[in-house]
Amino acid sequence: MPVLTLQRVPSTPLIWFTVGFALASLAGVLLGGAVWLAAVGLACVSIGFLLRGLGRWPQARRLLAGAGIALVWLVVYGAVFVSPAQAMENRTVQLDAVVTRWPERTDYGARVILQAGEGEGRKVSALLYGDSGLSDLRPGDKLSCVAYCTPADASRGEDSLYYASQGIHLSAKAYGDITVTKAEGIPPRYALTILSGKIRQTIDRLYPEHEAGFLRAILTGDKSGLEQADKDNFNRVGLGHVVVISGLHVTFLMGVLTLFLDSRKKRSLLVLLPVLLAFCLMTGSGPGTVRASILCTLALLAPLLGREYNCFTGLSTALLLLLAWNPWAAANAGLQFSFLSTLGILLFGENWCKAWLKPFPRKAKRWLRPVFGILTVSLAAMVFTVPLSWYYFGRFSLIAPLANLCASWAVSLAFVGGALSVLVGAVCFPVGHLLAGLVGLHIRYFFWFAGKASQISLAAVEMDRGYYAAWALFVYGLVLLYLLAPVKEKRPILPACACVVTLCLSALLTAKTAQRQDLALTVLDVGQGQSVVVTSQKSRALIDCGGTKRPGDTAATYLQSIGSSNVDLLVLTHFHEDHAGGVPELLDRVKVGAIAAPDVDQDSPLRQEIEAQAAEQGIPIHYVTETCQVALGQARLTLYAPVGSGGESNEQCVSVLCAKGTWEALLTGDMPGEEEVRLANREKLPDIECLIAGHHGSKYSTSEALLQVTRPDLAMISVGRNAYGHPAPETLARLEAAGAAIYRTDRHGSITIYAQEGETS
Repeated sequence: MPVLTLQRVPSTPLIWFTVGFALASLAGVLLGGAVWLAAVGLACVSIGFLLRGLGRWPQARRLLAGAGIALVWLVVYGAVFVSPAQAMENRTVQLDAVVTRWPERTDYGARVILQAGEGEGRKVSALLYGDSGLSDLRPGDKLSCVAYCTPADASRGEDSLYYASQGIHLSAKAYGDITVTKAEGIPPRYALTILSGKIRQTIDRLYPEHEAGFLRAILTGDKSGLEQADKDNFNRVGLGHVVVISGLHVTFLMGVLTLFLDSRKKRSLLVLLPVLLAFCLMTGSGPGTVRASILCTLALLAPLLGREYNCFTGLSTALLLLLAWNPWAAANAGLQFSFLSTLGILLFGENWCKAWLKPFPRKAKRWLRPVFGILTVSLAAMVFTVPLSWYYFGRFSLIAPLANLCASWAVSLAFVGGALSVLVGAVCFPVGHLLAGLVGLHIRYFFWFAGKASQISLAAVEMDRGYYAAWALFVYGLVLLYLLAPVKEKRPILPACACVVTLCLSALLTAKTAQRQDLALTVLDVGQGQSVVVTSQKSRALIDCGGTKRPGDTAATYLQSIGSSNVDLLVLTHFHEDHAGGVPELLDRVKVGAIAAPDVDQDSPLRQEIEAQAAEQGIPIHYVTETCQVALGQARLTLYAPVGSGGESNEQCVSVLCAKGTWEALLTGDMPGEEEVRLANREKLPDIECLIAGHHGSKYSTSEALLQVTRPDLAMISVGRNAYGHPAPETLARLEAAGAAIYRTDRHGSITIYAQEGETS
């Protein structure tokens, strides 16, 4: 078991200054307000100088100095880089720009990052959206067009700092003709970016599409070739960092180079440092790559300069440089994960590895060191990042240390072998193609392992499910007590066993809580879509699985978090993307007993994909042509056959009545109001306790006639950000007039309602 001891952190002025700078940058970005930023910043600097004059509290004055300078710099940065972008927001302008990155394809055309501005005005980093013609651009090209500009993060449909944290503050939609002036030759400024594009083209020639997408991600940082289901699998098992260019890849690169070059010699540095810089720039200069590059550079230069290298000072230097370049980067999740995981590794990783190896003889240590090294590094990286995973994703991976142990070797071989195959393939394609066949074996293993590991229940847990949040708080409290305990000989075996036992207890209690319900409905937050889990004791049904927030992954993770990797019945109201788009990924992650759906949209590619996948896995599909009932634990599901006869899928939805005794809930899919009336008349619908509002709250569904017949006590609306105006004010007004309490996933997140005999909670 790892000994929970801290490596001593030197109390240097730079570390305290950097901590103050980082915290103030994050606070300033999140809170905003230039007036108070400048005032508070100057006040912090003044107090710092006052404390220095008094000769008191050196750490506090350095912290204040860093915080004050950060706040003042935020104001200056905003005036220089953000204000020009804000001046163009919500306006149609004549945009003159230079392309800085390779274009990316979108569902509606393409987008490209560029330096843009009005005429001779100051240029800012911007995203330009347009038709597929943008795909022909390359870095260094100049263009001019009429475009409507908005804040960059508005293009993602939600309020966030995603693009601003990367230095992009403007989004533009091109209209009309785009005048393009092609760059002559290879502009030196964009040479490495162009080289990155050439490497991607060579990878695409050498490898099949699936493998090429992975290799492009780990060699060039381009993740556009990865399927969303694969990325979900990686994230679930703690391998998502593999496909984000970071310190891991810098380590691979430097490890290979130092096999041939002695890093202690000056002439070797003339190769190592330029290659390190080129790799960082070529792959997009992400926070993890910059951090690792700066740490490696300082470590290489320290002996030659006669200085002792200190990893904590190096980490502080890297963070300070990144935030000085763009203080908005403090809100970048990638930067936060990168630095906090590295901090955990520096504080705990080596100490834990030594403690694990201590009981073994010298010969055994030689073979065990790589194994224990990977495990302890993975565990140490999680110390500070689990709360971040909780905050950003609501989950964290329990299987991550084991997954890294089983897959790291394949990633390292794929990185080194992939780079070699590209170099050889550029000179002699047949030999490069032969090498690619060998490298592909490791890539296929990685995909296979991630897919299988993601199917394991509790591979990752959702912190807002059951008792897992309480367990996480218990673990952190226990670790803190262990570190602070005034005992010389600390034995970690008892705390470690306590953590494992309480985890098992949390999982058991979470599963038992779900299983003891006679009937429970959980409307999952899948964005603009619908996915409803119906639970009755040990039985599970899922009604629909579609939406804009990775519905397959969301549904599978929810089920696995409550200890179930099985779904007895999957009911699809119809085959539209927002109700069935996540089914293929769901079928890869959990075992489905049977599927029920309407016999519509025979030519739908999504229906055909679901049917093919179901046939491959031996899952029977029952097409609902007559109303039928299905037993689900102590509850029953009534599947109403479609009432519509029109050509629209919405008119031919399957409806579902979930009931336990006299408690009933109704789901109508995207059924329009006219079909709701037909359903109510044909099936003699009862008074119900809960209504899942039709068509995400559209004004054309959840009709007054349906509400008069069913008289629901509460209504749940599955909805996300959308351009349709869902939920419509008319629908909300009808529900309020009917006396139904309203809950919405876009405001309340996933919603669960429990029904026992004679009560609702």
